[in-house]
Amino acid sequence: MAGNETSNARMNAPSPSPSQTPSPVPTPQTLMDRLDQKVFDGLYSRSLVYNTCWEDPAVDRLALQLGPEDSVLVIASAGCNALDYALQGPRVIHAVDANPRQTALLELKLAAIRMLEFEDFFAIFGDGYHARFREIYRHRLRAELSDFARAYWDRYSNWFTSRHGSFYYHGLAGFVARGFNLYFRLRPQLARDIRELFACDNLAAQRRVYDEQVAPELWTPTIHWVLRRQLTMSLIGVPHPQRRLVQAQHPDGIAGFIRDAIDYVFRHLPVAENYFWRVYLNGHYTRDCCPEYLKEGNFLSSKMVSPTASNHIPAR
Repeated sequence: MAGNETSNARMNAPSPSPSQTPSPVPTPQTLMDRLDQKVFDGLYSRSLVYNTCWEDPAVDRLALQLGPEDSVLVIASAGCNALDYALQGPRVIHAVDANPRQTALLELKLAAIRMLEFEDFFAIFGDGYHARFREIYRHRLRAELSDFARAYWDRYSNWFTSRHGSFYYHGLAGFVARGFNLYFRLRPQLARDIRELFACDNLAAQRRVYDEQVAPELWTPTIHWVLRRQLTMSLIGVPHPQRRLVQAQHPDGIAGFIRDAIDYVFRHLPVAENYFWRVYLNGHYTRDCCPEYLKEGNFLSSKMVSPTASNHIPAR
């Protein structure tokens, strides 16, 4: 049995070793803690949180070495990693999630793999936009879904034809991404520097642009204030107990932890292959920088995933 709790090498800084990590001191819940939890529960129980997965399946592939005798239990999230694991050929994959909107997204992806050709599939989940999505959904996909997923996408099918330009700017994580993109538009020099950063084709140039141009402009008191808010964390699926745990372990709290992680990514890992960050900056993937399940060469293999219930995927 395997899960997808391995950290994302293309996104996050390495976790400190146990000897470096102080044990948090338990503290009683305050009134603000209880309020934060209610806000999180309210958002989580009504919303799609993740429109894409941020855990790196490439790390899992190396660690798990999945084969035809393996059974995999995975948190569904946005379904990207469950579909990646299916390409490795395990016997069965069970994708489960406490939020049924996440499994509704996985169901939609499975239906699209079964019923569509690659060009339409990539437009929907690669570009995040398809001008004919409502027609395709109504005639090709809707009947393939469970009752809950059908009702959900009946209501939110407009996300794939949105004036905001991309499915990846919807849901809670997408709302945060849209907010940061708006902030970058208000800071045109920072926006230009970030574009230059993502255009770098070698690590030395990337590190120089980040250290000299991006970091001094990015890490303002305003950004630190936003990152310290529990509302921001709730919008990206981080409940207050997890935030408090990070705060107890990092000298600069949650904002310092996030800064360290982002510093590591842009100083030590090549952005050319980092589809996790590019999709939120651009609102779409490209065909050469995207999850494995979106690559044309894997599409026929993906079609061998059978129709299933929303929380269970037989692999090929």
